[in-house]
Amino acid sequence: MMAMKKKIFPRISTQLSAIVTNQEGIRLKVIALDTSQYGFTFQCSTFQRNSLTPGGCFIHNGRPVELEVLLDIPFPNQCLQIKARCHVAFSRRIASDKCEIGIRYEEFDGDGYNYLIQFIETNSSTTHMPMMSTKSLMGQSQVFV
Repeated sequence: MMAMKKKIFPRISTQLSAIVTNQEGIRLKVIALDTSQYGFTFQCSTFQRNSLTPGGCFIHNGRPVELEVLLDIPFPNQCLQIKARCHVAFSRRIASDKCEIGIRYEEFDGDGYNYLIQFIETNSSTTHMPMMSTKSLMGQSQVFV
């Protein structure tokens, strides 16, 4: 049996705007970091993490916490918003009041996956991507209830 070859794309360091929503309807506006074909990470406060995941745990009732993600993908003439169903892959504290959450895509609406791959392919070969300071974006996370 011949092994299937799957194209592996790198992580893109461009920061993307995203909104993550848990099954209880808690919404958090975040900056997606290290975006890849498999998922992304974002940073938030401990309070925000505990609001999004049950008590800060990324496993609930024996299953990974499920989230809905709206991710803004910038293209030269437009910004597309893709929607995906995701699972929390990990949650870790990176400072006394700051956490990092890893998101893994499970299913995309419409052509969302194709748009994501197109964005990654385009930007993995670009060496001069405009980037905003992580420091300036960290204060932009917001919880919507």
